Amino acid sequence: MAESKATAAPKRGGIDYSKFDIIEDSDDEKPKQETAVVKATPEKPHCHNCHKDITKPLRCGVCKKASYCSSQCQKEDWPYHKRACQKPEAEAKPKPDEKKTPSDSKAKQEKRVEEDKVVESDENLTWYRHREWKPEEGKKEFKPAQIAPQTAAQPTEVEVEVAPMAGSAWNKAGTWEDKDVTAEAQKTLKEKLNEPLSALDVAGGSLSIEGVDSVEGEASKPVIRGRQRHMFDFSFKAKLAFKWMQSGGQQRIDGHLEVSDFTNDTFSSGADAAPGLRVSFKDTGKLEATRRRAVEAVCCGADGTWPPAHGTLLHEIASRMESWAKAYHEIS
Repeated sequence: MAESKATAAPKRGGIDYSKFDIIEDSDDEKPKQETAVVKATPEKPHCHNCHKDITKPLRCGVCKKASYCSSQCQKEDWPYHKRACQKPEAEAKPKPDEKKTPSDSKAKQEKRVEEDKVVESDENLTWYRHREWKPEEGKKEFKPAQIAPQTAAQPTEVEVEVAPMAGSAWNKAGTWEDKDVTAEAQKTLKEKLNEPLSALDVAGGSLSIEGVDSVEGEASKPVIRGRQRHMFDFSFKAKLAFKWMQSGGQQRIDGHLEVSDFTNDTFSSGADAAPGLRVSFKDTGKLEATRRRAVEAVCCGADGTWPPAHGTLLHEIASRMESWAKAYHEIS
């Protein structure tokens, strides 16, 4: 029985292609279905001043756009929001079924807008004062103000007389500066001590000083904090000679007076800087004990205190030392 045309499978070249009718397309070949458009959730209102999320916003009474969490935030932001705050261009027309109440009159609306405005004051301007610049003012270039020259009519500052700074010309700051004057100081001190000195009568004889051989130590003139100081520290040894007459003729015994720690404070008032003193004689066996004590007392005083007593050999030497210390300030 012959097949009907409706059920007959198409054949081409004697091949049956009907088996391919049940093959389904793969996933990547299927036409992509349009995804459903997800509606964006409306953004939560936030405060226009502090940017906090708010549930019950207080809107600006003029533009109805800016929201605030409190009236305080509205007052703080008003100096900056007022530049962009504008009334809506066109208000939505009321629906026919809505009745216009007397409260919607133009006069009351303007009154409500004025109540919502915030009066600007300096206390509202807090941490971003740079927003006070207005675009319509244009960019301002900074120009330093010129200082007007001082005229005779203007008051002048009180001139204070300042003492000149000591030291070299290069040392304007008055920092530490030291000048060594040891050689000149030793020379002048030795010359002063070797000036002629009269012999002193004691114990049937005479005690005299026969010069100073050497002066040791150092001297300097430092500048400290802009003030020049005169500092020295010396020691010297003076030759002594005691002569007396005996039955065998004139007798002589030599000795030394050693002075140490002679400093710039030796003659200062109240300074406890007495120099060191030491007297010595050779061949002391030639002198009787009584005569030897008398000679030592005339040389440096009975108790050896400083300053030495008048009438002693040391007093004459001390007067020359003091005279030289005063002249030392003039040494350059």
